[in-house]
Amino acid sequence: MALAGLLAATATSFLWALDRNGWANPYYSAAALAGSQDWKAFFFGSLDAGNLITVDKPPLSIWIMALSVRLFGLNSWSLLVPQALMGIATTWLIYKIIRRNHAAAPALLGGLIYATTPVVVLMSRYNNPEPLMGLLTVAATYFIVRANESNRWSWFLLSGTALGLGFMAKQIQAFLPIPAFVLAIVLCGAGTIGSRIWRLLGFLGALIVSGGWWLIVVDLIPAGSRPYIGGSATNSMLELTIDYNGLARFLRFSTNPATGATPTPEDLSPSSYDGGLSRLFNANFAPEGAWLLFTALTCTLALVMLWRESGHVSKSKTGLLTISVTWLATTYTVLSFMGTMTHTYYVFSLAAPIALVIPMGVALLWTLRGRLIPRAMGVVLLLGTGYVATRIFEYSNGWGSWPVSAIAITLLAAAGWLLAESRIQVRLTLVLIGLVLIWGPLATDTITLSTPHFGTNPLSGPVSNNPGTLSAHLDAARRGDPPLARQLGFGAEPSPAVTALLQNATESEWAAATYTAQNAAQYQLSSQRPVIALGGWLGTDPAPTLDQFKSLVSSKRIAYFIWQQTIVDGIPLGRDAAATTEWVQSNFKGENVDGVTIYNLRG
Repeated sequence: MALAGLLAATATSFLWALDRNGWANPYYSAAALAGSQDWKAFFFGSLDAGNLITVDKPPLSIWIMALSVRLFGLNSWSLLVPQALMGIATTWLIYKIIRRNHAAAPALLGGLIYATTPVVVLMSRYNNPEPLMGLLTVAATYFIVRANESNRWSWFLLSGTALGLGFMAKQIQAFLPIPAFVLAIVLCGAGTIGSRIWRLLGFLGALIVSGGWWLIVVDLIPAGSRPYIGGSATNSMLELTIDYNGLARFLRFSTNPATGATPTPEDLSPSSYDGGLSRLFNANFAPEGAWLLFTALTCTLALVMLWRESGHVSKSKTGLLTISVTWLATTYTVLSFMGTMTHTYYVFSLAAPIALVIPMGVALLWTLRGRLIPRAMGVVLLLGTGYVATRIFEYSNGWGSWPVSAIAITLLAAAGWLLAESRIQVRLTLVLIGLVLIWGPLATDTITLSTPHFGTNPLSGPVSNNPGTLSAHLDAARRGDPPLARQLGFGAEPSPAVTALLQNATESEWAAATYTAQNAAQYQLSSQRPVIALGGWLGTDPAPTLDQFKSLVSSKRIAYFIWQQTIVDGIPLGRDAAATTEWVQSNFKGENVDGVTIYNLRG
């Protein structure tokens, strides 16, 4: 009954007024539309149904959305409900993982922590690949737990397959649990060490096959028979994986750490690197997922120090502890020190290990609270959680009266931890402990659920007081200040007249071409006609080349060119996009349609 209530509440929060997020990230929504219109676009994850260029990720997440759009038509619900269902399923799996070796209360707490983590609530209502990646990595964890219990090959192969499919959703980010899985299999698995090694190799083999088959197939297809791989320099999916979605995420580029991934002119200037153990506690990252990061680290310390003293140690329990602690440590370290191409929603990867570690740690400390050290650690855990929450609350004035309530609940819970003796006091204290753990996330979630989210980098909670933070920049960009940031991060909203013009261009394969990808996506979604994103995401990819564009125009396969003066003036376009722009301006005459300059390429 309690689990049903948790899942019902989770479903309500993930599905409530979901359509207020519109197209969410137009980039992925446009690819889902393209996949619903054309099976070739579906397979490759093309941004447009004409199959000129793909998105910069493997298409597993887009496949699910595209199928939903085919079944239910193009609308917010068909795009976003699949993500919400993935979030609900992941919450259930968190419960199942903990419940295999612990009582129902810790398992419910784990599900509750996951379902209320702000970045989880945000992404479960969004169409980025995170919800699918999260579901598959947590499923892989469940399968490894089962594998370590029975040593059956099927569980190892299922786990490897799930993690490989997670790679198909978000590439390298899905591999963060691998060190934890390897340690758990080798140190805590059933059977002999030799059998564990063989099964580990089977796990890795299944991972490679399920995660790598699509990449190999795509790269083996001749370039002339498939779309250009968006985000790559050499039209290679393998290169995209290793470079743009791999090593580039760990290197330091000249981007502004105060604004993160916000596409503003300031991002194009050199700046300092913000990596370090405190990174995830700053105003950009903390509201997303750092509310319980100190709590999780304290629980990790408690589990390592006191695990053997709990008196109920089994190999299966130790395996789950090894997975949870190692996964948390790996993810925290990587996110803290990775390069400047770091989006705030990457802290989504912390949600699952935090939701696994905290219930086990709190349960252990509560069980041993009659002893001095566990009792002291419990008080430190509660007061530290409350302190972190009050510091995060200081980042914005938008939380209202939540901070005062959080402080009061923290102090009462800490006092109860020290003094609770009777059954009523114990139950009240346990309720207060639960509230301490979710009070800050709940405060953020209420704001997230009441606010529309769309564009490249959605954020949880209120706008920060600091004008240099990402949330402040995004808030300004939504208002069109500056116009360049609005176009790059969200895309220009097409007018009815321009939309009608594109809808009527049915004799051409592509209704239009423009830059950048978010602008092209907006025009494509409004007209439901293919639109070329010249140069891909930021106009820098060599697709199409000038000669290819000329050929498409000469055969009347592109109807219009939509001019974006703000883009031309504001960012350095790639060589081919710049040359195409100059050629169009020199050979065609522009017309003003609702304030937008449009070139008819069929004249």
